Amino acid sequence: EGDPHVWLDPVRFAAVAERTGAALGAEASARELAALLGALDDELRTGLRDCERREVVTAHDAFAYLGERYDLELIPIAGVSPEAEPSARDLERVADLVRARGATTIFVEPLLSPEVGETVARETGAETAVLDPLEGLTEEALDGGEDYFSVMRANLAALREGLGCR
Repeated sequence: EGDPHVWLDPVRFAAVAERTGAALGAEASARELAALLGALDDELRTGLRDCERREVVTAHDAFAYLGERYDLELIPIAGVSPEAEPSARDLERVADLVRARGATTIFVEPLLSPEVGETVARETGAETAVLDPLEGLTEEALDGGEDYFSVMRANLAALREGLGCR
């Protein structure tokens, strides 16, 4: 459907890994990765089960698969392309939704300017937090030991705090 962010849903990502592993003759490695992704899915499912809110306001529409998998309502400020600039009307629409739904956190991304998210947060009295769509780990992050799993667990922690999960 035009959304490339399949890796943000560990179940979908596991299916991709298994198909890719089969095509490359690396079934055993693919099964190992799929098992790790299954465990991550369990962590996310458990961690997001009991939350005060389900609305996730994001800088751009990268988290639809994650939202669908874990029953989160995504409210993106901009579209699927991270370079898309929201209009003043888009900002007003999202600010109205934030107020109406009682969202308390606007999620910004590490590789994008936080200005748009900060504007909505300022207008609504919300806080900001980082939610990483994993569109590019920096060399510094990789050298620091970060990987897909550590970033997804950091995303889980940010979501739990921002959504008031128990």
